[in-house]
Amino acid sequence: MSAGRMRTQGLTEGAILAALVAIFAVAGRYIPLVSLATTFLCPLPLAVLMIRHGFRVAAIASIVSILVGTVLAGPLVGLAILVSFAPMGIIIGVGARAGWPASRVVTAGMLVASLSTGLSFLGLLGGGRLSMEEMAKTMERSATMTVDLYTRLGIPQAQIDSVMQPMRDFARLLPYLFPLMLIMSAAVTSWLNYEIGRRVLGRFGYRLHALPPLRSWRVPAAGVWLVPAGFFLLLAGGRLASPGVSNVGLSFILGAMLVFILQGLVAGWVILGNFGFGKFERIIAVWLALAIPLLSVPLFILGMLDTTMHVRDRWGAERSRARSLGAKP
Repeated sequence: MSAGRMRTQGLTEGAILAALVAIFAVAGRYIPLVSLATTFLCPLPLAVLMIRHGFRVAAIASIVSILVGTVLAGPLVGLAILVSFAPMGIIIGVGARAGWPASRVVTAGMLVASLSTGLSFLGLLGGGRLSMEEMAKTMERSATMTVDLYTRLGIPQAQIDSVMQPMRDFARLLPYLFPLMLIMSAAVTSWLNYEIGRRVLGRFGYRLHALPPLRSWRVPAAGVWLVPAGFFLLLAGGRLASPGVSNVGLSFILGAMLVFILQGLVAGWVILGNFGFGKFERIIAVWLALAIPLLSVPLFILGMLDTTMHVRDRWGAERSRARSLGAKP
């Protein structure tokens, strides 16, 4: 096939698939019941173009889909394609075309999703005119109004305090939790886009590497340094009277706690399996660990130990191997 014919075919496919991206985006805006599905389908036509014809055709099709979406449904749809769907589709296509491992594609997609979510949040806040601190104060005022309403209804004060205290705590922590919430939502978005894209594209003969099973996921050993780095920044911010430095340090600490608690759950799941507990029993154990706040401390410690000492590969592993050998005829 000649180069001219290849370019013509690529542009023709690009025009068709660009229109498909715009249709998905418009449908997601005006048909709420299909919005979730279209969110994950929109990047896939651009991923196919990236795999088949390279970056140039995929970029041209992205621009066309942005223009078509803007004309059909307004600038918000065009903006969604620009900052979210198009970059995610191109990243998935680049990874499939270059044979990247799944973890690299998901990490690159997480960076794209973080940028997209951050830009969307800034737009929601009116270009930054509304700060996180003002949002926290708004939540606290809402909590105060709710308490007044409950008091007028005759609800006992002790019951009101037990219900409202978590809301007040969340309002105070919101400025520090936001970066972590942004990263976590971006990671989940990237993972879902990749997993759905891998299965859909696989139906058309485009193979993407599968992610390793969850039981094998482990935070790199360098991640342990987030905790002392967070405490150092927290203390330095207090010494220097710099709230910004203290906020970064507290964000590091909260982020490390969440990551290592999740790793502690994974390690606990594997260890219980090594000791012969069944799937149902382990599900109950995980549910109890999530339902009892005091267990977050041992889970955090277990997660850190698993990062530094690989305890999930040791505790109960010999018993598991012995049991499997004994079961052989």
